Amino acid sequence: MKPHAAVRDRGAAAIELPLAAGLLLLPIAMLTMLLPQWPERQTIARAAAKDAATVLANAPDASTGAQLASAAVEQAATNHGLPPGTMTVEFRGQWCRACTVTATVTIDIPAVDVPAVGAVGAFTWSTSSAARIDDYRDLATEAGR
Repeated sequence: MKPHAAVRDRGAAAIELPLAAGLLLLPIAMLTMLLPQWPERQTIARAAAKDAATVLANAPDASTGAQLASAAVEQAATNHGLPPGTMTVEFRGQWCRACTVTATVTIDIPAVDVPAVGAVGAFTWSTSSAARIDDYRDLATEAGR
C-alpha cells in the first residue's frame, strides 16, 4: 500500500516557516531599513544647496553671504541630526548685479548603517543649486559708497 501525499508532507510547515522568515523576510526587512537613508540624505543636501544659494544671492555682500550660507548648511545638518562635518559647501560664481552664484553641497552617505552595529562603508554625493542676484539691486556696499 502506498502512503498518501498528505502523510508524506507531515511536518513540512515547521521547516518552511522559519526558512521563509530567515531567508526571505529578514533580508528584505534589512534593505527596507537601510536604503531609505540614501534618498533622505540626498533630499537634505538638495534643500541645503538651495538655501545656501538663495542666502548668498540675497546677502548684503559676498563675504557675509558666504558666512550666512555656510551657517545655513550647518544648521540643516544639525536639524536633521547629522554628525558635524557630514555636509560641506562650496561657492562658485561672481557676486555682482545680475550674476548667478552657485552653491554645491557634498554629503556623506553611509553605504550600510546597521542599528546597534554602526556604519559600514560610505560614499559622498554632491548637488548644486544656483541663484541669480537681482538685476536692479543696490550694491552700494560693494562699490564702497
